[in-house]
Amino acid sequence: MINSIIFDWGGVLAPSDNKIGIIRLKKNFEFDEKVFFKYYDNHEDDYCNTNNYTEFLNDVSKKFNIPVNSIIKAFNADPPDEVFSIAKKLSNNYKTYILSNQIKFRTDYIKKTFDLNFFNNTFFSNEMGVKKPSNKIYTILLNEINQKPEHCLFIDDSPINIEAAKKLGFNVILFKSIEQLKKELTSFSIQIK
Repeated sequence: MINSIIFDWGGVLAPSDNKIGIIRLKKNFEFDEKVFFKYYDNHEDDYCNTNNYTEFLNDVSKKFNIPVNSIIKAFNADPPDEVFSIAKKLSNNYKTYILSNQIKFRTDYIKKTFDLNFFNNTFFSNEMGVKKPSNKIYTILLNEINQKPEHCLFIDDSPINIEAAKKLGFNVILFKSIEQLKKELTSFSIQIK
């Protein structure tokens, strides 16, 4: 029986951060979007399990000639979407959690800007010192919430993260769309009320 539901942030509770951030930057700065996306996406992950991100932002700023504060502002503007509302409704009957790979400036923004009080706890990679899909992050989560994986449902938009959780015994949903999520929740006998 599932009694805990764990949500990823970017791509599930809120839109995928990077593509939207790049679109915002493109309005004010001249750069190759594909090159920026590839560089940002490839290097961001190196800083998701630490609180030190200034070197990364300074490198991005230098390489693309964009001020650091403009980068932070562009990447911190994604509001949660409909899945966030679904999570809030599900919190009435289930324990709900966030498990997300984030750089510290994103974590700080998320915690400061959005009402996360209905979540039983939040787990951000930069605070944990480990990132998905490492088995260690899922083990830490299970120990913290005092739960067995078979009683948890993990929702993420990354096939690699989903596969890692599934191997550890989690019930999983690979998020693709709101409608698909609603259907798959009912397949686990979870009703949104």
